[in-house]
Amino acid sequence: MQIYIARNDERIGPFSLEEVNRQLAAGLLDPANQAWHEGSPGWKPLASIVGVLVPGAASSTVAPIGVAAVVPARSTSYAGFWIRFVALVIDCAILAIPVAVVFLSVWLNPNEPSASNLVLAALVIALIKIFYFAGLWSSHMEATPGQKLCALRVVRDTDQTRISFWRGLGRLLGMVLSSLVLFIGYLMIAFTERKQALHDILAGTCVITTR
Repeated sequence: MQIYIARNDERIGPFSLEEVNRQLAAGLLDPANQAWHEGSPGWKPLASIVGVLVPGAASSTVAPIGVAAVVPARSTSYAGFWIRFVALVIDCAILAIPVAVVFLSVWLNPNEPSASNLVLAALVIALIKIFYFAGLWSSHMEATPGQKLCALRVVRDTDQTRISFWRGLGRLLGMVLSSLVLFIGYLMIAFTERKQALHDILAGTCVITTR
């Protein structure tokens, strides 16, 4: 059985019955969330689905439940390769400004650029990228400016919730691996079920559209 769940005006899933029970036990789902599965006459409380185990209560029975009002929800739409490519180009154009400022401050220094200055510049640029990507992914925006303009969000692949800073940092590091061997990690977007690149799979994330 594949179960879809409506939450915050969005439809997430599908989840297997085992995954639903696991998330209920972990407190990630609410038994009162509206849910639907194939064969169901309409949306109804998650706790009323046969086989769903509500923590601290008996499992659901097979008692028929009346047809509930349809909950305004939309299916999860995963972002494809080209829209993500456009967002990345925008982000690179934005990042080029502070990166150029840092490098020019080193090369235009009256004194000849030293190795220590170059290392310092590289560290500053790395911190800028960490804040720009990992920081913004884990913020309430859940996206970089380029992704925001393209109506994209970076979320956890299990429940489409906001990711942590450390998960975002892992995703950023994974982008380095995705860039190796002719960017084959990015090309995986076209061949995976949830349109995940290599760094998405490694970090447990996915990119969805908000339109």
